[in-house]
Amino acid sequence: MKTLYPYFSQNPLNRLDQVRTNNLEVEKLKESKRALFILFDGNYIIVDEKNKICLFKRKLIDEYNISNENIILLGEFEGIVYFSATLKSDLGNNLSKVSIREVVNLNFLDEDKFGILAQGASVLNWHESHQFCSSCGNKTKIVNAGWRRDCVVCKKEHFPRVDSAVIMLVTFGEYCLLGRGVHFKEGRYSCLAGYVESGETFEGAAKRELFEEAGIEGYDVKYLFSQPWPFPSTLMVGMRMKAKTQKLTLDKNEIEDAIWVHKDEVRAVLNGEDNPLFSLPQKIAIARNILEVWVNE
Repeated sequence: MKTLYPYFSQNPLNRLDQVRTNNLEVEKLKESKRALFILFDGNYIIVDEKNKICLFKRKLIDEYNISNENIILLGEFEGIVYFSATLKSDLGNNLSKVSIREVVNLNFLDEDKFGILAQGASVLNWHESHQFCSSCGNKTKIVNAGWRRDCVVCKKEHFPRVDSAVIMLVTFGEYCLLGRGVHFKEGRYSCLAGYVESGETFEGAAKRELFEEAGIEGYDVKYLFSQPWPFPSTLMVGMRMKAKTQKLTLDKNEIEDAIWVHKDEVRAVLNGEDNPLFSLPQKIAIARNILEVWVNE
């Protein structure tokens, strides 16, 4: 069976950790002919659909007057140095904005580099929400090529963080449990998921979320694989576990609905067949990857 890599999980970059603190070297790299830039506006990425590209030369950075201090160093791969920056201006030059969820379908970037998009979007989202110091409330500034913010008054150092969330394949024999969140598209079901709390393991979070949302005790919890999820900055940790019962007691504040579905039904929907009872997440979601692994066992 072909090795399965969740979307956004493949990132070949050397993140150049030792270079980040060398301001002179970072500035040289920004001006280098080896530099390519990925531009974002929140959860949208700037693309040139005519030329089918989402990686731009330095010339475009200068055209839109993006300041050097707001350009984030992502890393290097095969002689190319990658950066990310935010661009909120009106666009010209055949440029347009495409949702990050959709750009992976445009074939503008090789699949083994999709993780670069997640990296760029996540760190920029973190900068957007950390303009002020959490200790004293004063402004912060970008340092270390975008991988730290320092308070201009109390000098506290702030580093980019991600939120960990578990997403679980829950099985009972040949059946798996699918849930429908309150904000889901009509008919859409997925694996149950939830954020990891302070002082909690992934396994503990998975069992807690299952019990809170569906009233079921889980056991035999195992790790599968993970996926960066840049909406805004989450690490989705794929888990699997067995359920002690199929009896559901749903918390309607947590989940709108949940159903037990046979493996054959899941396989059919994954293969493109319509089912009037449920549809599954798109291919960029780790939930789909988890289900693909299960039906192919």
